Amino acid sequence: MQDDRLLQLRHSLLDRGWTLRDEALVAPHETMAFAANTAYPDLAGFRDQMSRAAEATSAYVANSTEQAELHADLVSLVEALDNMLDN
Repeated sequence: MQDDRLLQLRHSLLDRGWTLRDEALVAPHETMAFAANTAYPDLAGFRDQMSRAAEATSAYVANSTEQAELHADLVSLVEALDNMLDN
């Protein structure tokens, strides 16, 4: 990932309540984390994978707080990726 895109994604996630801990971006509900400097050669593919995961978890949000939190974190990641890819 280009440095400017990585910074844009990082800022977008931080604006959505993600935190930076020990060089890892951590989701608001702490359901996932990834290295802040991770390179993704196919951002559109990564976005599609995360979108499918968010869609899959949407069926279970009413059943479990943990699933609802995972779903919310996935949605925030997908939205940040969408913003980055649109710019």
